[in-house]
Amino acid sequence: MKAIYNLIIKDLIRFLNDKPAVLLTFVVPMALIVIFGNIFGGSGPRGKVGIILVNESSTPVSRIIETKLDTAQSLRIIKKYLPDDGKDSLKFTEDIAKEYVRTGKISAAVVMPKDFFADTSGSLKFKFYYDPKNEIESSIIQGQMQQAIMSGVPRLMPVLMTRRAVNFIGSDSTTMFIKNISSLLEKYFDLSADSLMRSFTQVDTAALMDSSLQPDSSGGTQMLSSLIRFESEQLVGAQVANPGLTRTVGGWAMMFLLFSLTGAATSLFEEKQEGTLKRLLCMPLNRSHILWSKYIYTMLLGMVQLFVLFVFSWVLFKVDVFSNLFNLLIVIFASSAAAVSFGMLITSLAKTINQANGISTLVILVMSAIGGSWFPVTLLPEWMQTISRGTLTYWSVEAFLQVLWRQSNFAGIANHVAILLSIAFLINFYSLIRFKNGKVF
Repeated sequence: MKAIYNLIIKDLIRFLNDKPAVLLTFVVPMALIVIFGNIFGGSGPRGKVGIILVNESSTPVSRIIETKLDTAQSLRIIKKYLPDDGKDSLKFTEDIAKEYVRTGKISAAVVMPKDFFADTSGSLKFKFYYDPKNEIESSIIQGQMQQAIMSGVPRLMPVLMTRRAVNFIGSDSTTMFIKNISSLLEKYFDLSADSLMRSFTQVDTAALMDSSLQPDSSGGTQMLSSLIRFESEQLVGAQVANPGLTRTVGGWAMMFLLFSLTGAATSLFEEKQEGTLKRLLCMPLNRSHILWSKYIYTMLLGMVQLFVLFVFSWVLFKVDVFSNLFNLLIVIFASSAAAVSFGMLITSLAKTINQANGISTLVILVMSAIGGSWFPVTLLPEWMQTISRGTLTYWSVEAFLQVLWRQSNFAGIANHVAILLSIAFLINFYSLIRFKNGKVF
């Protein structure tokens, strides 16, 4: 029994000394649990979805709803913008809000027009412009809008229902029905019939903010939702043949690119074990030659891999990759450069191939999860969204969306490409210094 005990201790020590195995066993799952836990039922607050709000109505009802939306937990209301040629911010107009949605600066815009609510209105009228680059955001926005309206001005709902009833059964029948209901409620529930009549026929601005009359979320949601009219218009992606895959193919392609290129870059460890590097260093070569040859090789491999994956998506699922091919190739080049630099960085920091594989697996999975490869970044808590903007996957995924989903020209991807190339330059510069100093081989 003692021998078995000693063998168990031996295996435990070997496991604890194998840092990649410890990372893959504990750290990677824990990191993913933190990410998924914050999205699907975590105790921390979720991120807010940005939405432009344009209020062209001058009614008290529109001001009350605007105030209610300002405090919505899942929405970040944006009302002003800073012109490129100006120093002072201006209020959004409907046309400018639509342009922001088209160019991908925001996912949606809600407009309360001048005829949003009038004395004869049977419903509240909204204009909803959206870019369904992910369907989850659109659902959150519309759900939060309806919740804010129903909970913000519950006393308005009886008036809207009365006005709609007039359109269907006439004014006399509606008035008679309300009088009968008010009389019954006064008789059996000790309520004032006159007050009930007023609540069904008159808009009391002073009482609109009284939230004591909350709509029934289980039985009355469908009926109340008919009192809120959303004139929806999809501004982006309406002609895309396969919108679901078009939105996600860039993220998945980027994740697998990182895995393959990191493996290609860390092959330097295999060449070191095989003695290939020693033989190369005996030739008229220096360390930078070896590094750049490895970089260019993996760069070409990455570009070919991405292009093949996109063409494969076009053949099988009709993802449009050729109508904006030039800009797609630019993003492929920039994304490959950043991905290869990441592999080179791991190679320059790790001491063994097992250590490199463990570290790269952890970082790639985390970057993919918070960088938008798996699900929309807006589902993450605010602090995770801030971190995600420091990952190369975030900028690659957003650039692919600009090209494939919005058919953007070079101006639309210039910022993304510049950031990806900057990441590649800085990381390669650091890796090259370590290689030249002989800290790797």
